[in-house]
Amino acid sequence: TWREVYAGFSDFQLKKEDDILVFGAGPVGLSFCRFARNLGLGWVGVVDPLAEKRDKATALGADEVFAPDSPDLKELTAGRGRPLDAVVDAVGREEIVNAGLPLIKMAGSICVYGVLGAPKLTIAKDSGPYNFNLFMHQWPTRVAEAAAQEPLIEWIRQGRLSHTDFITGEFPVHEIERALAFTTEPGSIKTLLRF
Repeated sequence: TWREVYAGFSDFQLKKEDDILVFGAGPVGLSFCRFARNLGLGWVGVVDPLAEKRDKATALGADEVFAPDSPDLKELTAGRGRPLDAVVDAVGREEIVNAGLPLIKMAGSICVYGVLGAPKLTIAKDSGPYNFNLFMHQWPTRVAEAAAQEPLIEWIRQGRLSHTDFITGEFPVHEIERALAFTTEPGSIKTLLRF
């Protein structure tokens, strides 16, 4: 997950001081949040329906967190006084793409990580700026993913990245059925099996 997310930053052309909003606080969304902090991006917001995942995003560096139905989210651009550079869809849903369009600046970006569930995507382009970018990251970029290994290891060595921040359950391998059931719990992020 970490190598592919790190590679996604270059695919999405996210750069230092960009202001971004990440939809989804699962393993991918939380990784985008943490990496955005480590890479020196500007303001970072996270949207998730679960309070415990929003709390986790705050702990990993989010400036603000929102429930999907939050009035503050709907008024985000007005409240900030400026639109965002990019919205990252870390879930893979058409409605997130369309919800993000009114939040981005002219020539801003909608960045979709992962495979969308439907074969077609309908974009409400009139709800966004006249010019915008749509980036789709549906498959690992192998060269960029391989290049991510060393920077990620360095973050781990420096204490700027830890697997324990992403583990919500740990089970011995003989309790695999219990572990699999745990992964379906709404608050589950990553589950670790011990051999």
